[in-house]
Amino acid sequence: MAVLMIPGWMTWGRRAARSQREREAPVRVGRHRGASMGTRRRDGTQAAHRFPPLRRTLILALKALAAGLVLALLLALMGWVAQRPMFQIQRAVVSGDLQQVDRDLVMKRAHALRGNFFTVDLNAAAAELRTIPWVRSVNLRRLWPNGLEVQVEEQHPLAYWGDDQLVNTWGEVFVADYAGALPRVDGPPGSGQEIAREMQQFNRELEPIGRRVEALDLSERRAWTLRLDNGLTLSLGRDNIHERLTRFVGVYPIVFKEDSPRNALVDLRYSSGFALRTADL
Repeated sequence: MAVLMIPGWMTWGRRAARSQREREAPVRVGRHRGASMGTRRRDGTQAAHRFPPLRRTLILALKALAAGLVLALLLALMGWVAQRPMFQIQRAVVSGDLQQVDRDLVMKRAHALRGNFFTVDLNAAAAELRTIPWVRSVNLRRLWPNGLEVQVEEQHPLAYWGDDQLVNTWGEVFVADYAGALPRVDGPPGSGQEIAREMQQFNRELEPIGRRVEALDLSERRAWTLRLDNGLTLSLGRDNIHERLTRFVGVYPIVFKEDSPRNALVDLRYSSGFALRTADL
């Protein structure tokens, strides 16, 4: 009987190869399982973290609702307090240098304003008070807890404008009853500021001869005509009006006497002199 002898190194090699395969197989399985378990852990972690954001959102919503309720209660309380009778306008302090404005009428109108200390519309109230005759502007300030301070600026009339209006020193045309002595002016619509400015300048230039403007007219062609308080009428034209008036003032003491004709017309529209025309000519 023949006996096949297998070298020991070959047997050892096979055992080593089998042992290597056995060792590798559990490792692969373990890695697969580990990976699978890891995926489940990750999925489990994500599932576990789905709920905290929902709780935070719910908490924020509850806090916002509570804050809204508190704010609504505060607003309701403030509205209730604001409507108490103690805050109704009960006193008015009127200030300003008033000569023509009826102070009692201003106070009466202030007491009748709509609203109370908190709700009165100061702009609308000032606009309403400006409708009082001779009132140019009004400034209002609240006085705690139920009053108003009314600062009134009165109109300062400069002249009669046309037949039934007045113009103030700012050149604003207004309507009011007035029986005092004032110059009379007239001009195109919208020329009030220009007329007021020039008239005041004319009077300053006439001071050296003691005369003032009694009437002024600005034509549509922008030509100026003045009538002085001694009856002289000055035609200044459109250009160099102040230079012409200054020249007239310079020669006035020489040419004109106290007995000068009141209806004389002085035409100053010449470059080197003027023409004098009287009613007798």
